[in-house]
Amino acid sequence: MLSYGVLIIAPMFFALIVLISGHKIRDIFSIVFVVILSAVSITELLFPSNSLQLIFPNFMYTLFIIIDAILLLYFLWQGIIKNSALVRVFAIIQMLLFAVVVFLSPTLISNDIAVDNVSAIMYLVINIVGGVIIIYALKYIESEEFSRRKKNAFIAMLFFFLAIMNFIVSTNNIEIFFLLFELTTLFSYLLIAYRGDELSNKNALKALWMNQIGGVAILLALVVSITQYDTLYFDILIKNIDASYLLPVALLAIAGFVKGASIPFDKWLLGAMVAPTPVSAILHSATMVKIAPFLMLKLSPALNDFASMTITLIGTFVFFSASMLALSKDYFKEILGLSTIALLGLMMSLAAIGSEESITACLVLIVFHAISKALLFFQAGILEKVNHLKYVKDIDGLINHSPMVVFFIIIGFASLTLPPFGAFIAKFMAIESIASEISKNPLYALALIFIALGSVFLTLLYFKVVTKLFAKDVSSKEENHTPLPKLYMIPSSILVSLLIIGILVSFDMKLLSTMEIIVPSLLIAIVPILFASVLFKKAHRVKEYHCGEKDELELSMYYFDVSEKYKKVISIVAIIFMIVLLIGSMI
Repeated sequence: MLSYGVLIIAPMFFALIVLISGHKIRDIFSIVFVVILSAVSITELLFPSNSLQLIFPNFMYTLFIIIDAILLLYFLWQGIIKNSALVRVFAIIQMLLFAVVVFLSPTLISNDIAVDNVSAIMYLVINIVGGVIIIYALKYIESEEFSRRKKNAFIAMLFFFLAIMNFIVSTNNIEIFFLLFELTTLFSYLLIAYRGDELSNKNALKALWMNQIGGVAILLALVVSITQYDTLYFDILIKNIDASYLLPVALLAIAGFVKGASIPFDKWLLGAMVAPTPVSAILHSATMVKIAPFLMLKLSPALNDFASMTITLIGTFVFFSASMLALSKDYFKEILGLSTIALLGLMMSLAAIGSEESITACLVLIVFHAISKALLFFQAGILEKVNHLKYVKDIDGLINHSPMVVFFIIIGFASLTLPPFGAFIAKFMAIESIASEISKNPLYALALIFIALGSVFLTLLYFKVVTKLFAKDVSSKEENHTPLPKLYMIPSSILVSLLIIGILVSFDMKLLSTMEIIVPSLLIAIVPILFASVLFKKAHRVKEYHCGEKDELELSMYYFDVSEKYKKVISIVAIIFMIVLLIGSMI
């Protein structure tokens, strides 16, 4: 029980210390704090104690209600002073629904905290990957033109974010879950707006009102759960729910899709790219968006065949659509954002199926997506701060002066698309899981097609980026290499080490054979080396009849444009799927 308290309470204490520390002391303390949180998370996975179950004293419920009320009033105030009608409307709706929830008094009670094996795995993702992101942020934030206090506050907010996430994957109380859900919305809003410019504020408001839709869905689920099932606890709701009336579960699933930025709610997460890069990394990989698959894993035992199939179709459709949209983009962060949305959709699908194999695949994908995406966002931040590059079309010759960045990008993309990495294994398991469901319902064949097409698009995306990385300028000289600062190099190296450990774990679990590890690993290592250092190393392009003069060669990438009309169609299809889920849960 002490270790769980450390993971929830300690990061808040760490945040306060970091806030008031000097620059060097802040960095030392932050690294020590990250090591402590990581060690506790690993200990809980390797040496699990008895499942923690805890009921809070009455004064805690009063405190949570007060915090909730203050939070909703703050959202309303932001909507007023920032002149956002949508923020105001959703804040008022939430206040009214919250008042109804507080007024109702359910009699069936259970544990407020209930920690299981899924929670333990989430602790690993939150504290290890999230902790590495904080170490990276120590260097990154120093390049921003903020005051010392604002720089420290940024790191403190990241620690606080970890505390909220550790709490949210531990709670069994849906009302407390709502509070924590809204706290993640608050911190996302504050972090996206951190630079304070007009675009940052605009995108932060978009994130605020869109995430409030998820809050409304949770409150509606609470009202239905209390009135129909007399409880506000996940375990009692799931145990007692009528398979013919899954409205509260469907509403909670919609909240998950909102927080996971599934189409049509993707705009808020893509808008978060204007924030400092550690914000993108911690939102996309280790913390907030992972609420979506975690929530679906929690709800999956309550799903009937219709709900499971519908959610699977929604998730795989998002996987296909977001992968296709990513292939049409050039802004590096936007590519990473859309691939995150795609893989979150796949995670939701796997969780909804609820079989042992699909749940394993979902958890594997959660872990390795977090590592890979954090690694790639680190490189996006380095490209902006060190190389002053944001677009893939501008990274010609990057191998000449930033070979380590190229190496990390290659590993990051390969780990999401190719064997022997965990994400590839998870996608292969996903295909098997969904294929096994076709005999129950032929519509799963459509989900299988979506996965196949989405996987092809993501693989093409990998090669699209890599071919630009190796467009080597033969006139460059070695002395042009740009060394990476240690606080950029060390976090990236840690994440690569975690990917390698993942390969070893996959071998130990017999998910891959020796040859299935060695052969693709050699190809991933050898082909880029040949491309960069051997093939045409000293060659220049010369046209016929020239007297040896070099000819300018521009290497272009393949693009295809997805028109606004088709983007609207994709959003409409996703909305129709979600409406079908809600209606079907009541019939």
